[in-house]
Formats: sequence, C-alpha cells, structure tokens
Amino acid sequence: MLLDVFTGGPSFYGQASVQESSAPDQQPSTINCSISFLAGKMRVDIDSFDPGTNVPPAEAAKLKNMRSTAIVRPDKNRMYLLYPEFRSYVELTLFKASGTDPVPPPTINKNPLGNEALGTQPCEKSQWNITEGSGERYDVTVWLATNLNRFPIQIRLGPPTALVLFQTLHLEMPNTGLFELPSGYKKYDGIPENIFRNTQPAENTGVQ
Repeated sequence: MLLDVFTGGPSFYGQASVQESSAPDQQPSTINCSISFLAGKMRVDIDSFDPGTNVPPAEAAKLKNMRSTAIVRPDKNRMYLLYPEFRSYVELTLFKASGTDPVPPPTINKNPLGNEALGTQPCEKSQWNITEGSGERYDVTVWLATNLNRFPIQIRLGPPTALVLFQTLHLEMPNTGLFELPSGYKKYDGIPENIFRNTQPAENTGVQ
C-alpha cells in the first residue's frame, strides 16, 4: 500500500516513524525507519522497533535489536526481506502470479478532505481509493505538504492502522545500488526459518 502512494512521484530518501496499532485498547508500536524511492522501486530499512508494553520484555529486547530491510521491486514482481545480522534474505512475490512480469499499476481516485497543518507544515488532506491490478481495494489518507512539492509527508494506512510520518526528507535521487540484493546473502524459503534457524549472527563484514 505504501508504495502505491509514492508511485508516479519524485525520487527521494528520508527518515520516518511508523506507528502501528492492531486494536484500539493496545498501545501502538513504533518503528523508526529509512525510506528510499527511485523509479517505482522502494527500500525500507528498519532502524529501531519499539513494540510497546504488550510484548514480553525478553521478546521486546530481541525485536528492538533486529535490523531488517525490505526491497520492493514491482518491475520484477518481487519483494526481498533482508536480515543483515544473518546475511540472509527471503524472496516473496508481490502479485498473485509467480512469474517476474511487472506488477500492473494501481488505479487511484483521490478525494480532497480540505487543508490540515501538521505542526508548522501546511498540508492538503485527501482520501485515496486504491484498486490494485489484482482487484484488491483499500483506502489511504494522505497529507500532501504544500511547501514540499506536495510530497505525502504523512500517510494513514489500515486496517490494521499504521501512521507513517516523515521527520527528514531529501527530494533527491538515492543510490541505485540500494535497490539490489547485496552479494553474499543466503536465500531462505520462509521468514520463520530465516530467523530462527540462523542462531549465530554473521561476523560484521561491512555488507549491508
């Protein structure tokens, strides 16, 4: 869903926080991440993760230190989940077809909701009705920063509800190498196998 909001927009990279809440009575978890976008490709590096008070302390400590990266490549119908600590990754398809044909672009209808400032940042608020090429439909609320070339500075997704807010933003082209698989990483078939069967982190070789 997040990629659909950026599709067709300018290249950029920046820092964002993501607040997620699975239920109204639960404290939201917070993820701090780096997001890069270039020519329809997206990369999200999770820098830190605060699971809130609903997770046991031992598990929360492990999650907080678990760095991970998602590289989204609609041009290949693929998403790669990277775990630098283990120098390993998981490969997933984006679209129902298992091939590597590009993912069809979504259809987006935008409905204005008026102006709403985020702090000192003036924004145009709107609701986007998005239909994927697969037929899946969902709604997203977007705040476009009017003095930042109408960049989507805040995005509300869900359910489950997730609020993405950019703290820093560079409307510049990121390094193209960020959207490629790093060398020396081992491919695994599933996320549980990837995390739990790799019990010894790899030595720090500088590979990211």
